[in-house]
Amino acid sequence: MTTPPFLAYRSFYTPLNTLEKFGKTGYDTVCIFPAHTVNSRGTPYSQYPPVWLWYDRLNFAPLDDMIHDIGRAMPGAKFLCMIDLNSPAWLEHMNSYSCSDTFNNLGKAVHNRGWIEPTRKYLEEFLTYTENRYGDRILAYILACGATDEWYDYSNGAESPERRAAWRKWCVERGLPDPVDIPPESQRNGPLMEAFLNRPAEGKDPLDYWKFCHEQRNAPLGPVENYVRDPGKNGRAADYWKFCNETIADTILSFAGTARKIIRKETQIGCFYGYILEKTLRTLVSCGHLEYEKVLDSPDIDFLISPGTYTDRQIGGGSGFLIPNGTARVRGKRLLHECDQRTHTYNSYLTPDINLRLNSAWPDEKSTVAGLKREAALGLLKGTHLWWFDMWGDYYQGEAVLKTLEKIRELWGRYGGQPLPGASEIALIADSESTYYLDENHPKASSVYLQLRNKLNYIGAPFEVYSIRDIPKIKDFDRCKLAIFPALFELTPEKMEILTRYVMKDNRSVLWLTAPGVIQNGMFDKNNCEKLTSFPCELAGLQYRVMKDWNSWYLYDFSELSVARFKEIAKKSGVLLYTDTENPVYAEGNLLALHTKDGGRLSLRVPDPFKKARELFTDRETVIENGIFSYDFAAPDTALFELS
Repeated sequence: MTTPPFLAYRSFYTPLNTLEKFGKTGYDTVCIFPAHTVNSRGTPYSQYPPVWLWYDRLNFAPLDDMIHDIGRAMPGAKFLCMIDLNSPAWLEHMNSYSCSDTFNNLGKAVHNRGWIEPTRKYLEEFLTYTENRYGDRILAYILACGATDEWYDYSNGAESPERRAAWRKWCVERGLPDPVDIPPESQRNGPLMEAFLNRPAEGKDPLDYWKFCHEQRNAPLGPVENYVRDPGKNGRAADYWKFCNETIADTILSFAGTARKIIRKETQIGCFYGYILEKTLRTLVSCGHLEYEKVLDSPDIDFLISPGTYTDRQIGGGSGFLIPNGTARVRGKRLLHECDQRTHTYNSYLTPDINLRLNSAWPDEKSTVAGLKREAALGLLKGTHLWWFDMWGDYYQGEAVLKTLEKIRELWGRYGGQPLPGASEIALIADSESTYYLDENHPKASSVYLQLRNKLNYIGAPFEVYSIRDIPKIKDFDRCKLAIFPALFELTPEKMEILTRYVMKDNRSVLWLTAPGVIQNGMFDKNNCEKLTSFPCELAGLQYRVMKDWNSWYLYDFSELSVARFKEIAKKSGVLLYTDTENPVYAEGNLLALHTKDGGRLSLRVPDPFKKARELFTDRETVIENGIFSYDFAAPDTALFELS
């Protein structure tokens, strides 16, 4: 991460008046997307004609026009160039027996040479042209494919001849028996399907599986067998989902390798991928995003992109990434934080007939200003790239909004990319390998990561999200006072070594949730949970025990963990709570931000030895006395402080 992070503007359209306004406020980087496909509502992504017309017919005039038009509104603009790898309509419909529908059935298409080969050739020709003509102005390329260009596979594991052959080969190469066929949908769905089939059928529709699934949303979590696969009974399905996720990751890396051979050394490559913290019911395991560590490990990938969470973006919410930011940072990579939150002025009309008006839009100008400052503070403190996504136009209108964006540009230039010492004493630890055993159709169990991240937003202290294999790479893990493992179902010898060597020591608190360690050596055994945590697997209520040199907390049903109880655990673990209120807090190094809906005079605690706090949007300075200062917040507001 030696280069400064991008701060850019993006839109599906090319609103020249808005681009000109952004240019006048100091922005000089624009995301372009010369697309040849339609979006999830069936309308064209781009207002310009497509470049890719037929296998060997490319017309770059629309791309030249796009860049020329942007240059008129923002002279000297640099670009982040998205490359549309989804099938044009003519390619999608060419194959009668093989799938080239990459938008809805990416997991089948990635095995089809009839899609891979022409798409790779298109990528090579596209990059050769752009590098020769615009290479000095393109900072990064973004490989876009799958549903909504985010590498989603929504095929739900469905079979195709090529996918079945690849699955058989994958198993044989790993010393597994030749499966001949892919697991049937009843096995792919997981243990909740078994519970559905075994229930008393009297008076109930035997085909109403999805109604049964949704009934679990507000029910107790139930026995662990209802949402975690037993490898002895359903291990082949877990293997199949790993195969499906790996093939999406391998396809990303294959195209990234092709691009890397053509583009300039300093030009970066990114993609949308790795949404383990956001995907839940019917998508967490099957949509192909679980191999994010493999993608980040590749030297051909520089950053991953995700929008801010859709579930906590309201004013007063904590926002957050869909990808474990810590996992990127320990590898020297970045995330790109996409800010597509609907503002009070956003255009919701794709066409005169298609209106995507949402109740979650920020309601007024004050809220939009507070929300923009919140997203900027989160990205700035976490060291991400960021772009403002003006989807269909009019998101960023009005003098107050533009002045806020101008101030953000100034602060980004001053503080963006600076190496800030970590301040988080809480670590949320994900485990993608264990997630393959989770039944994504269980509406409560599948939301474990999303719920935990959102509740942590209100704890009043900063936190970081890692993956379990990151822990040995975290240089300052000794700062962590509370480590949280939401779904560590599979405990391998390697993971146990990480726990004993780095985690369960130094009087650290460890919070275990939802049946940790029940899968070991390919066997399912609920007694393993007690061996790891000292508590029986399905014991009700929050449990606590002082161990030899660490502290074990356990709660089987994670949905019972309120923010207030979370605060109690953090406080007892020695975590510095910057505020007693349930307001989102971000902190890294000597920078601190707090977001609030209701405003008012709030007190904040800070670590020693800081004596002054200067709010960077207003330049107001406050004295810190005995580690505490007070500040008058507007309603709503986001304040970003530099401590000294």
